[in-house]
Amino acid sequence: MSRPYLRGEERKRQIVEATLRLISRDGVKGATLNRIAAEVDLTPPALYGHYGSRRDILLDAMRAEFEMILDLHHSSTNPNALERLREISLNHTKMTEEEGFARAFVEFIAASPDEGLREAFGATQLMLVEDLADIIRDGQQQGTIREDVDAAQIAWMLACRAWTEDIASLMGIAEHWNRGRSRVMLDHILDFIAAK
Repeated sequence: MSRPYLRGEERKRQIVEATLRLISRDGVKGATLNRIAAEVDLTPPALYGHYGSRRDILLDAMRAEFEMILDLHHSSTNPNALERLREISLNHTKMTEEEGFARAFVEFIAASPDEGLREAFGATQLMLVEDLADIIRDGQQQGTIREDVDAAQIAWMLACRAWTEDIASLMGIAEHWNRGRSRVMLDHILDFIAAK
């Protein structure tokens, strides 16, 4: 069944979504131009009308995943920075329980070095950690988070907690690293940084 004709950004969004589905299912290697094109009812040469290369498609797919995480970081509007961090972290826990959530991230990291994705992934990960550090600094200015804590260090601790959730879910060991244990770790981090 053929799909309706799409243009511009709408078609690019469709290509990115198809690419992410393929990556989640078959890895970066499985997201070939032929398979991406077939997923969106285009020919491989027609993809070049939207993207200059397969790498450009993969980078756009990676950006879409990181935009989803940035949206998660902005999912809480709680004025209290400490509570905002709690809500963001708990929302991440819910997302981790969705099928295939973290698979694309791991596939980008595990991609062959010649794909050139690892460095781009690292740069966006640094941006996400800095986004958390900014929330921590906001809390320090508010007086809800201790002034003496290293905002970058705490941001990395929160990111590592999130990665632990993701990896446990992907490995199928969520019964060992479950929502309860993840919540305890979060509580320890937030209790440690909370202003007394």
